[in-house]
Amino acid sequence: MDSQHKSELVTLAMPVYNVSKYVERALLSALSQTYSNIEFLIIDDRGTDNSMEIVNDIISRHPRGKDVRIVTHPVNIGSGATRNSAIEQAKGKFLFFLDSDDKITPDCIQKLHEKMVETNVDIVCGSYSRIEGDESSYFTGFHIPLWNKLYKLSFLRNNNLKCIPSHLMEDVFFYVQVLVNTHSYIVIPDITYYYHIQIHIPPKEWDERVYKDWRQVPVDSINLLNKSSADIQTRIKLRKKIFWLGVGVSGLALKSSHNVQHYIDDYLNPNFLKNKDTFHNWVLILACIFSYMPLGVKKILIAFYIKFFNKK
Repeated sequence: MDSQHKSELVTLAMPVYNVSKYVERALLSALSQTYSNIEFLIIDDRGTDNSMEIVNDIISRHPRGKDVRIVTHPVNIGSGATRNSAIEQAKGKFLFFLDSDDKITPDCIQKLHEKMVETNVDIVCGSYSRIEGDESSYFTGFHIPLWNKLYKLSFLRNNNLKCIPSHLMEDVFFYVQVLVNTHSYIVIPDITYYYHIQIHIPPKEWDERVYKDWRQVPVDSINLLNKSSADIQTRIKLRKKIFWLGVGVSGLALKSSHNVQHYIDDYLNPNFLKNKDTFHNWVLILACIFSYMPLGVKKILIAFYIKFFNKK
């Protein structure tokens, strides 16, 4: 790699909100990167614990503390808004998202940047390890979450790609915007990210917000696709991908709900189905089926999706 490319600035953005148990692990993994020219952008979303005290203590003692910049929101405005702040505030040529309860490998940015220089694509995506308790699984493919991808910042800004600020599933619609607008991306097989699953039971009021948000995702996605300038073959491929994406996300959202039957009754109500188009109806019905499948069957279907449908 020539000296010009070695000096390219990468912004590594990490939102912080009530993650005092995990933020040290995440931040130290970021500060331990082998790639030297990184701006570490911390988005403080005004949590109520001592997460930012931990962050500030690490910054004060770490040799790369001078490379850390903190943007503080006036009030808590949610994870989607923190992503938007990172896109607006980043100074690098490239942008990488790290969730503050996960961690990355020491060579994460180095490997993604090297592939970016080699291929000159819009996005380079790494593979990741999903860790739940003592179990871990290897995942590859162009995954839905924003994290573990190195984006050209110009690609995001030129296409005005943003999360819906108040949306609980901000990753999903952002992913669709990326698919509709990108001309090129690449996935590398190397694990560069460790995705830690935190087990918690969400409050009941969370259900209604999830119900409302995920129902809208496939509809908004198709509307976006219809307005795009993509050719007909690309539209067909993306419509299939959005369909199965809607099924998967809907099923997972249903399974996490406290009162699944309430939603099932809603979906199968004839009057409700009459008010929706065929595309949306099939998403809802298959989501109901998916939500009740055994975990082993779900894993097989997800693997099948990644292999056969997760291709542009």
